[in-house]
Amino acid sequence: MKVDPAKNYAVVSGDFIGFSGLPAETREASYHLVKQAGAELARMFPSAMPWEVDMFRGDGWQFVLADPIISLRAALFFRAYLRARAGGHPTDVRLAIGVGPIDYVPDNRVSAGDGTAFRLSGRLLDQMAMQKTGSMRFVMEDEKRSLPLDGITLMIGALADNWTERQARAVAGALQGLTIMQISEQWPDKISRQAVGKHLARARWPEIQTGLKIFESAASKPEI
Repeated sequence: MKVDPAKNYAVVSGDFIGFSGLPAETREASYHLVKQAGAELARMFPSAMPWEVDMFRGDGWQFVLADPIISLRAALFFRAYLRARAGGHPTDVRLAIGVGPIDYVPDNRVSAGDGTAFRLSGRLLDQMAMQKTGSMRFVMEDEKRSLPLDGITLMIGALADNWTERQARAVAGALQGLTIMQISEQWPDKISRQAVGKHLARARWPEIQTGLKIFESAASKPEI
């Protein structure tokens, strides 16, 4: 896909926390898990994800979204997918969303791309690691517009910090627009609709859903 220099993109940079201390087989399996999460995200937003998720430094990844308005929803789904399938994989992650123009993505390798959105996202991820300032953050050059969007992202990330695997699975389904019945039908083992409802409530899905609506409304006025 050709980059449009006149529009804004969202670059989501992330990494696993405590990755280097894990066994080699766990680190290798995490690579495949990230790729699976990226493929599922592309299925959800086929027109908004122009390139596949790219891994770098062993424990880090990046993906680009052509629609910044859905950036928090997409990042949260990515996190929920990883947590829902943890099973011995690292579950603590950081995600930094940077919005702005991008200059290029050579050979479809997102991690080799450059531009404002890449630099904002990468710097924010590094700051999060050094300063331990939350697990999900947002940044764009317009500080006045960025601040409230970052606040919503930070608070939703804090709620996601406490998810169990089953809660994350339920939220991943809800983020896809599935009903409680549809989530229960797609569960890997037998589960009641009532149990799915409890997982969503304990994951604070109603509050998260409201936060996402506020974020997306604010992000679209004016369009970013």
